[in-house]
Amino acid sequence: MPKPITITYTLYPSITSNTGNNNYLQQIHNLAIEGIKRHLPLRNLHWKSSTRTSLRTIQEVDIQLCELSEVSSSLVGAGGAGGSSVLDSPLVNLCLVVCEDAEVYKNQTRSFIRDWLSLLAARRAPHAPLIVLINPPNPSGQSASSSGKSVWGKDKGVLGKLKTDFNVGKRDRCVQLNLPPPGTHDPAAWPELINKLKESLVSAFDSAIIEREEEVKRGESQRLNVGWNFCTWFLLKESLANSFESVNLPEDSLIIYEELEASFFQVLKEQNLNWYGLSKLGGTHPGDDSLPILDTTSKPYRELIRNSQISIFDFRIYLFARQGQLLGKLGRITEVAKRGQWFVASLTRRLREAEDSLAEHFIESWTYTACMDIVSKCDSWSRIDRPNGDYSGLVAYESARSELLDIARIQVERIGVSSGHLPPIYPFKPGSSPYGNLAEEESVLFESSSNGISDDEELQHTPITSTHPTSEERPVLSNEQLIDAQRDKDNCRSLYLGLTNKTIKAYQSCGKVNSVIRLKADLAALALYTEQWVEAYDLSRELAKYCAEILTWDPISKFALECALQAHRELGREKDEDWENLALAYLRVCALVDTTSLREEGEKDGNYAELGDAVIGLKESENEQEVEGHKAFMVRLMSDEANHEEGDDQSSLKAEVTSVLPIPVQVDSSSFDLTDTHGEVITFSSDGQTLQPGSNIIKAFCSTSTQGLYTLQTSTIVIGSISFIYNKYEEGSLLKVKRNAQVKLDEDPRVVVEVKAGMVEMKNVRVGLRSLIGEVTYLLHHAEYGGKDLSLDGTGLIEIGDISAEEDVEITIPYAGIPQGEYAKAQIIIQYDTSSGSREWIDNQVVFMGLPLTVNVQDFFRPDCLLSHFTIASDGREYLRIASVKLTPPEEAGYEVQAGREDWKESVTITSNQPLSCLFKVKQKEKHDDGAVLRLKIRYRSLEEEVRQAIENAFAKLPSNSRDTLRVLTSEWANDRGKWLKPYLLGTTLAEMLKSRQVEGLEEFLEVNSNSLLVWRTLEIPVDVPQHRLLTTVRMTPSKSLNQIYEGRAINIKLSLSTSFTWSGNHDKDDKRLVFDIQNNEDWLVVGKKKGYYLADPDTPEEQEIILIPMRSGKLFLPTVTIQLLSNPTNAPYQGQAKSQMDNDELLCETYFENAAEYMMVLPAKKEMNCFVPIPINGEAWEGERV
Repeated sequence: MPKPITITYTLYPSITSNTGNNNYLQQIHNLAIEGIKRHLPLRNLHWKSSTRTSLRTIQEVDIQLCELSEVSSSLVGAGGAGGSSVLDSPLVNLCLVVCEDAEVYKNQTRSFIRDWLSLLAARRAPHAPLIVLINPPNPSGQSASSSGKSVWGKDKGVLGKLKTDFNVGKRDRCVQLNLPPPGTHDPAAWPELINKLKESLVSAFDSAIIEREEEVKRGESQRLNVGWNFCTWFLLKESLANSFESVNLPEDSLIIYEELEASFFQVLKEQNLNWYGLSKLGGTHPGDDSLPILDTTSKPYRELIRNSQISIFDFRIYLFARQGQLLGKLGRITEVAKRGQWFVASLTRRLREAEDSLAEHFIESWTYTACMDIVSKCDSWSRIDRPNGDYSGLVAYESARSELLDIARIQVERIGVSSGHLPPIYPFKPGSSPYGNLAEEESVLFESSSNGISDDEELQHTPITSTHPTSEERPVLSNEQLIDAQRDKDNCRSLYLGLTNKTIKAYQSCGKVNSVIRLKADLAALALYTEQWVEAYDLSRELAKYCAEILTWDPISKFALECALQAHRELGREKDEDWENLALAYLRVCALVDTTSLREEGEKDGNYAELGDAVIGLKESENEQEVEGHKAFMVRLMSDEANHEEGDDQSSLKAEVTSVLPIPVQVDSSSFDLTDTHGEVITFSSDGQTLQPGSNIIKAFCSTSTQGLYTLQTSTIVIGSISFIYNKYEEGSLLKVKRNAQVKLDEDPRVVVEVKAGMVEMKNVRVGLRSLIGEVTYLLHHAEYGGKDLSLDGTGLIEIGDISAEEDVEITIPYAGIPQGEYAKAQIIIQYDTSSGSREWIDNQVVFMGLPLTVNVQDFFRPDCLLSHFTIASDGREYLRIASVKLTPPEEAGYEVQAGREDWKESVTITSNQPLSCLFKVKQKEKHDDGAVLRLKIRYRSLEEEVRQAIENAFAKLPSNSRDTLRVLTSEWANDRGKWLKPYLLGTTLAEMLKSRQVEGLEEFLEVNSNSLLVWRTLEIPVDVPQHRLLTTVRMTPSKSLNQIYEGRAINIKLSLSTSFTWSGNHDKDDKRLVFDIQNNEDWLVVGKKKGYYLADPDTPEEQEIILIPMRSGKLFLPTVTIQLLSNPTNAPYQGQAKSQMDNDELLCETYFENAAEYMMVLPAKKEMNCFVPIPINGEAWEGERV
């Protein structure tokens, strides 16, 4: 424990034989001393050292106040000998002086203080003297003061003389204390003294630290000299750490110990070990394996260091203990636990090299003791209330704590296996552990070193004794708990079981649930070994279930299932469905776990007995069960063509069945189901046979006589009533649902059902389409094929008729409703007849109901035409290729449309960021009051659809025997747009890209493939020709020609307003009053008439004279003019009638600024312009203005 700082005091005048005077002085001295003690311990000291950059705040310091004569002179001036702290000698010496008479001070007191200072200087220890002048209280109850202030601000009286005689430079070593009367409390009497005491203490502490640091540096500089002793230098530097700890600076103390640890490893690396006595590793002293490593009092470590007799083992324990204690004070409990993991692992590796000289199981005993001691100490520190209430770090501590408990548990396991109390098999035997060896298992728990020297380097330079003592000389263990575990198996198993359960709870509390698996395997193994069958069965089933859920730890899952099956057999339970599930899961993990190492070790029959029993039990089971995709077997066809034996009407095929199980398995039958493109199924089967481990060739037969291309759909291996089913490649559905290639927004939306016949003719085909969402309804009674309506049969299916082989039929079906999203789900049903019988196909499809593009339009009115600007962009999800965009008027509508781009020779690719702009010019051939509806036709397709369609067209030209293989290769490539989109946009052909992907067979067909074979989609959008527009053409021209225009000079402008009723529809041309308004801006100032009213006349333009003043020089565009229709008051009584009709037929004003692109060149003004601003009189201010 840190010692308090000593502060001495000396009383003057001392107690004499005069009884009366002695009582008075003793009372004053007691009042002063008791008052100082009431303010102890000192708090909030601020230390700013010249050797450190930051300010340290000392929260609290314990002080021991004693008389100078009580302090032993041997402690004072001892320096750093023996590693004593700089606080062992008094840092502050008080001289409590009672003197009210200047003559007495001159003749007696001054001489005493000088002798006192000389005595302190002779002790040669850093200290700070402080002279305290005590002013006794007056008899009236008021404290007396022997000093005041002069006119110059200096102290008078005895205090002034004290400061004059004893202050050194700017250091004030004198302070007065005005004692309050006995029995009263005056808060203002003590702050000056206490603050001065703090300053003196910090000053003395800083001087002592600097002096001790200089001694440490001098000692370290002699490290290479002969006779240099590391232990002496260690104690000298450790005195700094002890000093910092005593003043509650544990961070600085921890830094010192970390530096000492680094110096220790450096000296160890240099092999400068003459200070270690016999230079032994240590660990041979009685009780070394059971001493707590975080307790520095369990062994006289400092005495051993002082005598240079400490071993490496003891020295490292002491160094770690001091660091752990300081970290515990700081509340860094997680760091203690993590450092403890590394420390235990590092020292254990060192001890392993000298294991013959240690007690049997010494390393296990010491490791167990160390880990449990760290956990115990950290648990006690974690329960201490935090000053700031922050307990967030405890979650990380729980993780490190669980790992320490696991390390201790492993040590008990090793002792139990060595003593015969635990079986020497997996999971207890390291040799059969799934981790390879136990060292690798422990490496997961230990963290790497961070002390600047690797374990290999430390091991290389660690002194190891070469002698190997006999068994009689070998020490014995001292840990009674482990000794009892060695002697008695019940104690061993109880200790191991309790520690394992404790570790499991620790892992679960910190969320490391996967780490619990290994421990639960140990519990299950222990229950199995002790023949606790019910507990073993429950634990093993739970463990196997958890391993199956997280799909990992197959070796442990295999062990758990073995235990569960063995316990089930020992309990004599019935082999029900639960047992079948256990047996099937056991077969799975046996197929996944590599058993090669087991075979090499010669452990054959024992490891496979449980597997053989499981296979036999499954064969004898009567519960029918289908298991899909089991890992025990793998199936593939040997060839792509069936064989026909001569003279036999059956066809046959050869298949390879690979048994992953390490034992022969007798199967009852094997079958293979194959389907063609029309859904017809044929089955090849074989009788029972024995499958050997590895590859097995099976010949299966089929009695159905047929021909065509078939795909292996499923294969089944039957063992008893258990069917192992393996789903193979499935080509896909025969039907595809897609949106209509032609979409008209003003007509009912439609979908297209495309039926593709295979190699067989389909007769009496009937198709049904049912919506799987409530928002959409398919109108089957309006279905069309080739422009003709189709009828429904009695079941509500659409009757199509016969479809020839390899013929495509597309049926258009309208639908009603709008889905919530852009996708709708539909179920397709097709029924048809073939020569072999009736067939039915049911499939679910997802249909995209949205549009992949967006269209925006902007109209610009002119007197003789209308300019319509269309912007076409992708919706952001697909790249689109536009073939053409046309705007067509209806026949005999009286409109003529001229496109900005008449000939579309090449298509254009658009995205959401790269839209397409199209400009159209619309003219009226003759006046139409009702307007017309134009149709915007956009031909487009997506790039993904283009690529897929091109590949499908190429597939159609391939022979059927090579089509399926290439389809698998290209489907994966086409589904990933990142592989082909960018090169395709840059001009790389599909043939080149597929060739680079090593897909051969399609190049020649893709190269000759014409874009004319690809289908374009068409989107028709109705576009109304805008009506009810009154167009005004505005033109501004100077009234007379101007050579030069200057800033600030007025210009006469003629404003011409021409009205056009071309786009007004059926509105009357008479009595249309308009108002024009010239908009102000920063460039022009309108003087005079800015707004005016006039009567619209299409034959006579309205002309107005206005005055503009340019406000700045440069190229200035003319101001804009807005035209609005002036409402007629005479129409007010009719405003409430037919309001909706008026809203639809409301006449809107459009403005065309004819010379908007013209500008005027304004020159700078030739002269300055002066402006006079009137000033308010008599405090008045303009309304709304700030003055």
